[in-house]
Amino acid sequence: MALKAGVQADYANSMAAAMEKAFMEEWPKAMNDQPLPQSNDQMRLLFIAIAQGVVRHLVDHPEAIAVTISHNNLHTHNASVDVISTGTLY
Repeated sequence: MALKAGVQADYANSMAAAMEKAFMEEWPKAMNDQPLPQSNDQMRLLFIAIAQGVVRHLVDHPEAIAVTISHNNLHTHNASVDVISTGTLY
């Protein structure tokens, strides 16, 4: 699966959309059940910018990704992940 940071014109199923969903899910817990904020262009811009920054960082610094594979809570393997840019990821 390719990393899809998201852009305003292609927001669905993106990292930015996942961030917005997580934000909305955490809001009631962190904000003492205050009403959810309305999703708007400024909020989406913030999530898009953060997601694009994360993807750019991972493409520019693939060594930043470390994976540990565990089975039944036992550490079994260390692995690395190659991040290859095959075009625009965002």
